[in-house]
Amino acid sequence: MQPGRSKAIPSRNAPDKAYEPAVLLMRARVLHQQGQLDEARSAYKKVLKKAPDNFMALHFYALAEYQSGNAELGIKTLKRALLADPKSAQAQSDMGSMLISVGRFADSLASCDKAIAIDPTLMLAYANRGLALSGLARYEDAIASFDKAIELMPDRADTWNDRGNALHKLGRYTDALESYDKAIEIDPLNDVAFMNRAGTYKDLKQLDQALASYDRALSIGKRPVQAGLARAETLLFMRNVKDAMATCTAVLKVEPNSAIALTLLGNCMASLGDAETAIALHSRALELMPNYEAAISSKIFSMDFCAGSDVEAQQAVRSSWWTQIGAPIYRAFATPPTNDRDPDRRLVVGYVSADFRAHSAAFSFRPVIEHHDHSQFEVVLYSGVVVPDDSTRAFEAIADKWRDATLMSDQGLADQIKQDKVDILVDLSGHSNGNRLRVFARKPAPVQVTAWGHATGTGLPVMDYLLGDPVAIPVEDRHFYAEAVYDLPSIVIIEPLPAQWRSQDLPFDRNGYLTYGSLNRISKISDAAIEVWSQILAASPTSRLILKDHQIDDPAVRQTLLEKFATRGIAAGRLTLLGSSSRQDHLETLKQIDLCLDPFPQAGGVSTWEALHMGVPVVSRLGHTVPSRVGCAVLAAAGLPDFIAPNNARYIEIASKPDLERLRSIRRGLRDFILQRCGPAAYTRAVEDAYRTMWKRWCAAPFDEAKDRALRRGR
Repeated sequence: MQPGRSKAIPSRNAPDKAYEPAVLLMRARVLHQQGQLDEARSAYKKVLKKAPDNFMALHFYALAEYQSGNAELGIKTLKRALLADPKSAQAQSDMGSMLISVGRFADSLASCDKAIAIDPTLMLAYANRGLALSGLARYEDAIASFDKAIELMPDRADTWNDRGNALHKLGRYTDALESYDKAIEIDPLNDVAFMNRAGTYKDLKQLDQALASYDRALSIGKRPVQAGLARAETLLFMRNVKDAMATCTAVLKVEPNSAIALTLLGNCMASLGDAETAIALHSRALELMPNYEAAISSKIFSMDFCAGSDVEAQQAVRSSWWTQIGAPIYRAFATPPTNDRDPDRRLVVGYVSADFRAHSAAFSFRPVIEHHDHSQFEVVLYSGVVVPDDSTRAFEAIADKWRDATLMSDQGLADQIKQDKVDILVDLSGHSNGNRLRVFARKPAPVQVTAWGHATGTGLPVMDYLLGDPVAIPVEDRHFYAEAVYDLPSIVIIEPLPAQWRSQDLPFDRNGYLTYGSLNRISKISDAAIEVWSQILAASPTSRLILKDHQIDDPAVRQTLLEKFATRGIAAGRLTLLGSSSRQDHLETLKQIDLCLDPFPQAGGVSTWEALHMGVPVVSRLGHTVPSRVGCAVLAAAGLPDFIAPNNARYIEIASKPDLERLRSIRRGLRDFILQRCGPAAYTRAVEDAYRTMWKRWCAAPFDEAKDRALRRGR
């Protein structure tokens, strides 16, 4: 072996080891830019193995992890990058963006402010700052930040879109639409801007424009599931059930396990009166997503329409809302009350509703709010009405304090309630649309009550009382409820109707035949009710039936009704189907009706009172749940127990063989009898007595630490 032959001779083509990280980084960047995230991440890791503190590798690797859905790892890695170079404005801005994605808005704002301090011309830092401020509900500040970003880069569609979202949150809908339109002008394929614009149109009740925007977003094709779901929901609002079902079905072909699509499809079936199928779809949605609030609420409503559900099952699904949604909120936000425990002082009563407007629910609680004794009760109304009307302004006029809560976060509203020193907080929505049960879950008031708007129980153990009556909620069923039941003369009343809307003449006397009617929601009319009504019509071959509801405007609903009666031998000529109208025209329909038929298993409440105030008695079947007993409760309160049927046979007997002279007598004298028995002034005094009793009980009871601990454990 010759000397020196054992030494390796360096190749001229071998790269210098010092340059290897730079070469690997270049390769990783190419992969990253080509969208090959897995390969790029692997390449960045190789760079970092050789150069652990390489700022660019750390920065870009953080972005690759974030873009791959690993936000927390991206944040952790970007923190390392900022330790290497804290003066990188772009890295600080990117950190702001990542923190927004995980809901850490205050931290994001701090990062964006650092980026701007380093580079005041960095447009994305202002855009991200606007998103962080929006997340903190500081919408005015957010708009100012978006405006700065637009000043730096006027043609960025996403910034205009985000600005529109902030304006929407402030209720500045016209300005929001202008921002969305600008985003669309810059980028005609920005489907998100189309969807957001549609959402603003929907809040403005301009549903045709909303649908057109959703259709445009769907045609772009980037997000067929998201756009399809929004379109289906809008179609349901428009009472176009057939097209809503078709859209849900199309979404489910793309994403079969979409809990949202299953829930909406269930809502479609509920609108057609098929509660059992609706419940099955809602249950499937909850199997996929147990904490999906919309599915829980939808199932609650579907079960109210289902003949097979009992009190225990109905209250159990309400309790699931508490377990999945309410209990975590209580643990995070509830604090002991600090109200003055004087049992005899003037009380502050707060009412929470999105229905301080021309809405059927308002007819039930407006009499109480109007007739309060303001020397004993200060009345504060917390309104969720998005588009105010004359009724909204009338409510505002009778309140001691009016709070527009439409733009308040749940915590913001809870804080306002505490600031107003509310002693008794009353929920007027239950689980219906626009409810603020998440606020009640925070227990912002010492005494919390649910009543009237959807008085069927909430399932919230922090709701202290449910206003009811012995017929609607029998004593033997009360252990199923989360709330204590407090009895009133009636579970619900309504304000008196104008006398000129009534007629004291019995339609039979001019027609020569009986005219039955139901002015309830069509979704309440079950197949079982149609079967019984068909038997009543068959027993009196000359009789007619009038059905009136806004859902009848939907051709699919109308056709379904006609087909269901036809299969039972009732010709279409014996049915009069009426759709939307003014309230006066709606109620004056009762001038044509001799006897109303209450649907089941969900009976009428407000609609039953309306018929009675117009002098038309109602036949109602006594069921086992609040929704199936409320009609009978109203009849009992009005002094008409002879129109309560314990079963189908008795229901048919009462309806098919009415005492015509009794119908004439009721038509002439029932209204005055109702006002004496359940008039607004007397009823409100009973409510106020209830509030005072509840308050005295609270004053006499110390803070229950054991109950508080149980609630925090979700029990």
